[in-house]
Amino acid sequence: MSKRITDSQVLGELGETAIKKIVLETGFLYEQRGRLEAGTDGIIELRDPKNGTPLGKLLGVQVKSTDSGQYVRENDNSFEYLLKPDDLKYWRTSNIPVIIVLWRKSDETAYWKDVSDCVTGEERRLKFDKGADLFDPRCADRIGALTIDRRTPGVFLPPLNQGEDAIINLLRVKLPNEIFISTSPFGSGRDAVPELVKLGNIRFDWVIRKRRFVSFFDPREYGTRAIVDLDQVEAVDTKLIAFNDERDDINDMMDLLRRTVERQTMAQLSFLRKDRLFHFKAVGIGKSRSYRYMSNVNETSAKVVSAYASKKKEGRGYVRHHAARLRFERLADEWFVVIDPDFYFTTDGFQPHRYPEALLAGKKRLERNAAVRGQMMMWQHLLVESGKHEVGLFDADKPAPLLQFERLPVIQLSQAVPESSWNRTDPRAKEMEAQDLFEEGGIG
Repeated sequence: MSKRITDSQVLGELGETAIKKIVLETGFLYEQRGRLEAGTDGIIELRDPKNGTPLGKLLGVQVKSTDSGQYVRENDNSFEYLLKPDDLKYWRTSNIPVIIVLWRKSDETAYWKDVSDCVTGEERRLKFDKGADLFDPRCADRIGALTIDRRTPGVFLPPLNQGEDAIINLLRVKLPNEIFISTSPFGSGRDAVPELVKLGNIRFDWVIRKRRFVSFFDPREYGTRAIVDLDQVEAVDTKLIAFNDERDDINDMMDLLRRTVERQTMAQLSFLRKDRLFHFKAVGIGKSRSYRYMSNVNETSAKVVSAYASKKKEGRGYVRHHAARLRFERLADEWFVVIDPDFYFTTDGFQPHRYPEALLAGKKRLERNAAVRGQMMMWQHLLVESGKHEVGLFDADKPAPLLQFERLPVIQLSQAVPESSWNRTDPRAKEMEAQDLFEEGGIG
């Protein structure tokens, strides 16, 4: 009888080859055990990514390959896997940590788990998180942490993950060439508003402080003509105000930039003066909405207003709005906007929620680096787009935006943030995820 190589053997070899490739791309060493292996397909040895030195830290790898189909209880976020009793018995005798890696040919996904990281009370059952347990170079520090003997004080393992691109939370502000100044019969903006609202064609992207009016537009062309001394209006070089070291000029510029952005983004955002917070507007009572933006080179979308119905009390749900605080800073001879992403909560999209702190704490607790990164890119896209003047068939009379924004170059970090590492070594991580109050509608 001729020797046969089964499809199962070929599939197993494909899985091992795929996992070995990932290990090598991570910067580690991989040694295949061969035919005599009894429960581990290979050995990973850690390697210092800076100088290439092998660290003598080892762990075993068992690869389980499948052609297609779903894992047990698989959904978009997680699935389960049941270990074989004989495998588990063998791994317990090992003097090095052992991980299991599940590779699926149909979608070329790979997920990993420490074989001892079982579901509480069920030593054979592993629960995989598709986001946190993805087997790729980003899991380097988590894998490395398994090789440390925590009983030995002073043990150090250098960061093992590779670098990543860091998005700076700054945008450069490109100012208009001219700025308008004038004296005013009013001492402050608060004093001037009652007179202004009596008129039509009004706008609020201006500043009055100590009877001086400042704006990026000519106040004589709008209702603002009522709050300035018309014969004193003049256009001057923006640099005279924007880069003056006088404290009043700096304060005027910060306020003027913020108010100009408020007008420039009013189609998308609302501004809460009390909280100094920009947030996406709702399109209707209790309705969600999405915003499309460019993420790196691909167009994507984010649900920027999310409505959640209460699972306990009818009519007691809430709406979460993506929000941000925008702070304007002058560095040398340039102005920048600093973006700090946040969230705002309402009961129906319009009325403020009574308990926003509890909802915010729940959301912040579950945020991951990728989510914050996505928010930053979304806010950058919105501001950059707000500064573009695209005249179409129905907006020929639409005024050009007063401010433009420019992204700063991406910074290459030498090491990536080992987010999954700190998340899983925090003893409270699973408990906090299980107590996700805001998603369950249990507050308010």
